[in-house]
Amino acid sequence: MKQGEFTLGNLQSSSLNAKLMNYPIATLPERKITQNTSPIGIDRAILFDDGSYNNRQIDLTVGFEGANADENVSKFLAKLDTGKYEDFRMFSDENYTYQVTRSGASTKKRPDYSASYRELTVSLNAAPYKYVYPAKPIEVKENVETTIKNPTSYESKPLIHITVNGDTDLTVNGKVIHIKEVNTDIYLDSAIQDAYIEEGYTMTNANSKLSVGPYPIFKSGNNKIKLSAGTATVEGRWRSI
Repeated sequence: MKQGEFTLGNLQSSSLNAKLMNYPIATLPERKITQNTSPIGIDRAILFDDGSYNNRQIDLTVGFEGANADENVSKFLAKLDTGKYEDFRMFSDENYTYQVTRSGASTKKRPDYSASYRELTVSLNAAPYKYVYPAKPIEVKENVETTIKNPTSYESKPLIHITVNGDTDLTVNGKVIHIKEVNTDIYLDSAIQDAYIEEGYTMTNANSKLSVGPYPIFKSGNNKIKLSAGTATVEGRWRSI
């Protein structure tokens, strides 16, 4: 990425005739830890670690040029105001994708010296993890144990797309998930702890086709995955803070 460039969802800075005027830095997320200071006779707080992080903040100053500057500001804000996270990449950390939405009010300025320039100041509310970019999907063949390396220091929650007719067993790091009566394909999404079937724009819950147990997690370093029947495409979703 060149200086000032960014992408937001399917919007590119070049299509908006825009650029980042500051050098954005994402704050490091705070660990979710509760302190219990009530016990008597203990000289320090007892910590309860939730195992997760709070959201973080990214402050942007975005400059928009040209006759359509006001319209492009509106497009940019509308993309942030969908009520869901949008993928965001910026030149200051181009090897990662952040998941963001807008937090608080934003300010749009028009300087006296230019009728065709707008400057937007906006704070992004970003999910705690950022995701490695680019990250190629991994192919898993039938009955072949495959080693998948997680390049980060944090566990990942992959998306696994299995193509099979009938039953199959998915083994990840020695833990087996039995999957039954699949017609063509099925998705296992560890981030939302859900299995589903996709037909066009419709997703149908398919948790009943899986044996009870935790969804796959890829630890830092090497992981082993095997499929007894069918093939799979794995999105590792490698992440860091």
